[in-house]
Amino acid sequence: MARLVETVSAEFTELTRSLLEEHSVRLYSRGAHFSKNEMIPVYFILICGKGEMSEDVYANFLFNLKNDIKSSHKPFAFIDEEITVPPQDLALLNTIDTSSRGSSISGLCSLADVNGNAELSLIAQNALGDMLSGIQADVVSVAGLLPLKLRFISRAIGVDGKNIPLIMYYGNPSAADTLFLCYAVRCGFDVVCISPDEGALDIFEKCPFSDKLQKEVLGNFGRIVPFPTAPVKVKIATSAYKAERELDTLLYSGDTMFRSMQFSRMTSAVLQTTADEVEIYWDQDAMYRPGFRVDDDVVTVPVIFSKFCGIPEGKVKEYWANVEDMLTPRSLYMVKSVAYKNLGLSVARSYKPFHAGKKLDIRGILNSSLNKYTFLSASLQSLIFEKAQAVIDDGMLLMQDENELVCYVMYVALNLSKPILNLLQQYDFTKEVPKIIVADTIEDPFSKLECTQLLLLSYLGFDILIYSPSGYRNIETYVSEEAFSSHTIGEYMYNQRAPQFRIPSTTRAQRKQGFFRNLFKKGK
Repeated sequence: MARLVETVSAEFTELTRSLLEEHSVRLYSRGAHFSKNEMIPVYFILICGKGEMSEDVYANFLFNLKNDIKSSHKPFAFIDEEITVPPQDLALLNTIDTSSRGSSISGLCSLADVNGNAELSLIAQNALGDMLSGIQADVVSVAGLLPLKLRFISRAIGVDGKNIPLIMYYGNPSAADTLFLCYAVRCGFDVVCISPDEGALDIFEKCPFSDKLQKEVLGNFGRIVPFPTAPVKVKIATSAYKAERELDTLLYSGDTMFRSMQFSRMTSAVLQTTADEVEIYWDQDAMYRPGFRVDDDVVTVPVIFSKFCGIPEGKVKEYWANVEDMLTPRSLYMVKSVAYKNLGLSVARSYKPFHAGKKLDIRGILNSSLNKYTFLSASLQSLIFEKAQAVIDDGMLLMQDENELVCYVMYVALNLSKPILNLLQQYDFTKEVPKIIVADTIEDPFSKLECTQLLLLSYLGFDILIYSPSGYRNIETYVSEEAFSSHTIGEYMYNQRAPQFRIPSTTRAQRKQGFFRNLFKKGK
């Protein structure tokens, strides 16, 4: 008769000690009347959020937990990406008789092997049979990988039947891996899933055995970052520093006062304005614009994305003077030229491992040689690719070929210029909004790369103005007209030549103040 597998609970403050308990100690400490040969008490725990831990303390908690378990005698598997089964194990599915539902279930159960241990393998086979009996669809397609993942992991970590094995999963598991983790618990494995992301709370809800899951919801949720590979030197706060932080929280926890660079997460919302209102909002800090808000440490930055067609009253000199006047120290000026660059097949091939359809593997991109932004903060690196995913998802980029769309967005996101990166690094999402001004006086429409870049910069919180004296189509070629505003401000004029302007060192307000000061001096 197979041993009974039963879940037990652990105190979070005693987590490491509980996980490393000997099998018999785990039984006796709970006053069990079963012997080691009769019952396997296992932990099935989800730890979600960081609680009151700082980033450094949380990183050390993760590192020390993993390191302490690795240093023990416990068979241990650490997983932070989707579980893949070796080809030689996958080939075993071809040996299953699928002529009937019963033969399919029997065949899958026969593949459940726990490193050659007959007793544990029997437990795994019985658990799989119970799970498959409740599945209405084709069991091979739904659960065919369960016994194969079990074989692979138990063999890799050397499950011996003496010590309860442990699977530690970091991040948010896929639906297939979540099903496997539930299965592993029923096979006599400890399973601990750790994620700072609040989304982990919903992942296990639809899986069998979810009612046995011990949830430790710590709060203070955040993004999933790479698992720490070394301990972090933790700073110890003095009483004066703590008092300063308390005052800081009191002052800056509302929606009217903000600490410098207080936020690292943002989303943009394009202001629907008249042509005159662009001038009004252009110099305003983000926090003073309509639509600005902060929700759960995510800032909504109202941005301008407008195209001006024509020249007012045909006054060319005044027109270009106004374009120059719109430049600020935190802006970039571009004169449209003929664009020749298109992405080749080699680019598509190099990006293929980092997306599945329209879904980017952001963690994979950040950890790959493609990522040239390692000198930037981790939060800013993540933000760039999160907004790249948003551009792909929102449908504002008008490309029919899904693979082409993804490749262009990835290329632009991975190749932002140094001046743009500098503006992003200095960007305080509550204050001055960085700006892009484009002067387009030629007949060639914007290229796919140019359209993709401007749209991504809008998503990253840049104000964008496109000046088109001729009114010709440009940004509309590949960007939906829902993404920007278009204003006809005067008569269309052709054969214009855009001047080259330098980025000023003073703001528009400072320049106007200087003008009036000089005017009064002259009056004297």
